[in-house]
Amino acid sequence: MPDAVIIRLDTAGLDAIKANLGYNTDQMLAMLAADVTAMAKAFAPVDTGALRASIEYKKISGKLYEVADGVNYGIYQEYGTSRMRSQPFMTPAVEATGNRVKEYTGGLIKA
Repeated sequence: MPDAVIIRLDTAGLDAIKANLGYNTDQMLAMLAADVTAMAKAFAPVDTGALRASIEYKKISGKLYEVADGVNYGIYQEYGTSRMRSQPFMTPAVEATGNRVKEYTGGLIKA
């Protein structure tokens, strides 16, 4: 009979992250969603202001949040069309907010 296989999992790194957060992961995700929302509003092109005003976040389920605009032309602003140049606002917001993950976790998690 072969020897038993022993697997050891060192959770010291995870334990350090958990201890350093100071809040639970759902709170952190909500803060990140709020940050992405604020940045998207800042980056959004403004004509009538409808696009900027429509950008919101909501909790979908579990630890899943969605940041979205509520106008039918937001996707065309983000990516452009054959007749209109792109004016990205969501992508730069997500990229700019990525550094917050490091801040919120004390540098233990890098985005």
